[in-house]
Amino acid sequence: MTDQVDMWLDDNGLNTQPVNPVATLLAGRFGRTYQDYHGAVLLTGRADDEGETLPLNRDKMLAILVTLADL
Repeated sequence: MTDQVDMWLDDNGLNTQPVNPVATLLAGRFGRTYQDYHGAVLLTGRADDEGETLPLNRDKMLAILVTLADL
């Protein structure tokens, strides 16, 4: 979703889950406006140099919560 945050979703959700309006708005806030997002999503940090997914640190989580509050 950004250079510091990944948004994971079910690849089949487009066909099996309803639109997730919050995920769609959140992605749109970061320029990801080419589709609606369906089903549950998981936000994580980006991958490290070894390809391991990193957790969100406190500051990133707070920034996401502020962004969600502004949607």
